[in-house]
Amino acid sequence: NTSYYLYNGQNYWTMSPYDWYYGSSTGYHAGVFYVHSIGSLSGAGVNDTVVGVRPVINLKADAQISGGNGTKDNPYIVA
Repeated sequence: NTSYYLYNGQNYWTMSPYDWYYGSSTGYHAGVFYVHSIGSLSGAGVNDTVVGVRPVINLKADAQISGGNGTKDNPYIVA
């Protein structure tokens, strides 16, 4: 859905590692899932430079969506 407010055609990391790797030239590094620009999920070592970052926020359990539909032009409003 290219109208979704997070869509920008870029790969980006998820928040948590799923494994640890050792490379003789890189040492230990985490394996982390990332979301492809087309929306599918893959994994890579965090030393991979083709994946971007996004901010992460935490919401209280009682947070409510008070407006918006999640598109670029009408993002969600959280209250």
